[in-house]
Amino acid sequence: MEVEKDLIKREIQRLTLMLSGLVEKISGLNPNSAKGDIDEVNNALKSQFDLSLEDIAEMSASDVIKKISNLHESHIEKIVELIHEIILKIESSDVDLKFEKTKIAEKGIIIIDFLNENSNTFSMKRMHIKTALQNRL
Repeated sequence: MEVEKDLIKREIQRLTLMLSGLVEKISGLNPNSAKGDIDEVNNALKSQFDLSLEDIAEMSASDVIKKISNLHESHIEKIVELIHEIILKIESSDVDLKFEKTKIAEKGIIIIDFLNENSNTFSMKRMHIKTALQNRL
C-alpha cells in the first residue's frame, strides 16, 4: 500500500512539474513563435489530461467543472495559471488562435470559483488571477 501511495505522489509531482514548465514556457514566449508554442502546450495538455485550451473554451461551464473535478488541486491551479499566461500573451501579440480570449477567460474564472469552493486553502495568487481575468471580459 505504501508503494502505491509513493507512486501516486510521484505521478502528481511529475504532472505538476510538467504544468509548471508549460506556464514558464508561455510566460517567456516569443511573439514570433507564439502559435507553435501554444500548439505545443495544447498537445501536452491533451496527452496528459485529455483537455486542450480549445476544449476548455468551447465546453459549457458544467462540462468544464466535470472535467476538472477529477484532477488534483495543484494541477487545477496550474491550469488556471496557464490560462492566465496565455491570455496575457494573446494580448501582447497578434496570435491567431482557435479559441476566443473571452471564452477562455470566462472558463478560467469558473475554474477559480470551483477551486475557491472546494479548496481548504485560500490563495491570494488565485484571487489576483481572477481579477485579471475579469478585467479581460
